[in-house]
Amino acid sequence: MNILDEYLKEKGFITNKEAEKLGIKRYKLAELVHKGKLERVKNGVYKKKDDIDDELVLISCNNEKVVFSFHTALFLLGLSDRTPNSFHISVPQGYNVGHIKKRMNNIKVHYIKKENFDIGIITVKTAFGNEVKCYDMERSICDIVSERNAMDKQIFVDAITRYFNSKGKNMRNLIKYSRIFGVEDEIRKYMEVL
Repeated sequence: MNILDEYLKEKGFITNKEAEKLGIKRYKLAELVHKGKLERVKNGVYKKKDDIDDELVLISCNNEKVVFSFHTALFLLGLSDRTPNSFHISVPQGYNVGHIKKRMNNIKVHYIKKENFDIGIITVKTAFGNEVKCYDMERSICDIVSERNAMDKQIFVDAITRYFNSKGKNMRNLIKYSRIFGVEDEIRKYMEVL
């Protein structure tokens, strides 16, 4: 169980597929669950018995087409200090999220055109140190500008201000993305003010 312990220490969770890559058979995982050393979190996903659940990993694990976006991305990127009361995820149009919604009721799904879905995807660490996919700062800013009328004004202003004060901002990508998502005029207004 040394390889498994090391993997779980680093990642927090393991899937059947990841376990098989490490040479650990599915029956061994089931055996460890039966002995009380592992806990089956959901179909094909396991964690150490007493570890705290990282809900972001639970949502995205085994769901390669799930990307955290909007409020959740802002929080993960440090553009908001308000913990989202629901998890915002983006998926390509046509992707079935029924299996995710069945397990978690605090999810807000954004369906994205397939040709725009992959723009700005990065990997970030959660508060528990696990890696998840979310949209980068520039994509997240374009997303919230396009949905600004449906957002909490405080979160919106805070995110815009933090972005323009950030050392990690990439103005080229911001303009490039803003053209793709049809918010270039609005983005340029914020650039002039801030």
